[in-house]
Amino acid sequence: MIRAVLWFLTNIAIRLFGKLKVEGLENVPKTGPVLLAPNHFNFVDPPLILATSPRLVEFIGGNIRPHAPIWTNIFPRLWGIIPAIRGGIALSTLRSSKQVLEQGGVLGIFPEGGNWAEVLRPARPGLAFLSAQNATPVIPITIIGAENLLGWPRTDVTVIYHEPIAAPVINTTGQAKRAEIDAFGEVIMAQIASALPEDQQGKFSASPEARAAAEAVSAFPFEQAHMRGM
Repeated sequence: MIRAVLWFLTNIAIRLFGKLKVEGLENVPKTGPVLLAPNHFNFVDPPLILATSPRLVEFIGGNIRPHAPIWTNIFPRLWGIIPAIRGGIALSTLRSSKQVLEQGGVLGIFPEGGNWAEVLRPARPGLAFLSAQNATPVIPITIIGAENLLGWPRTDVTVIYHEPIAAPVINTTGQAKRAEIDAFGEVIMAQIASALPEDQQGKFSASPEARAAAEAVSAFPFEQAHMRGM
């Protein structure tokens, strides 16, 4: 009941403040496990996915969101998320994620690991690891304009669901395994970047200035214990 109310209110708010356009919903399989992987430039990104996905989404997220207003913490607490440690891996997160996928569910995870910049950053290893471990395809999602959603006048917001990408088959260990995980993350981020404005495409931009700006914010900034989720 709580989720139904939140979904209803979220849809009203998004359409009140933004001119929402959704593309590629046909790429979301009607049944079976799947990972949704959106870019993450703003704290309104999770509600945008929850409002536009044709299927119920369970999200992995940090319980502490340093770049979101404090009042926004109420949404993930009421909806319920799979808590993750920023900058680390929790066995409880892996177990809960596996349960969702084994039940044929939809799991959302932001590959960048946070929303500390409005430009595409490298994927953290979590997405590729979950995809490989659970043989689950990934749907890259491009969100455009979310950072301006709560302004006025109403602004255009576009959510694009790309075609699914098959899970990587990784049989290596050590550094070779990490290289394969990072390579799969690059594939996902390249697909997301393909629909972003050039100045937000990060390392995939044709503009040297845009690539330099992305490099400046690429480092993962959540290593401090007080910045981590549970």
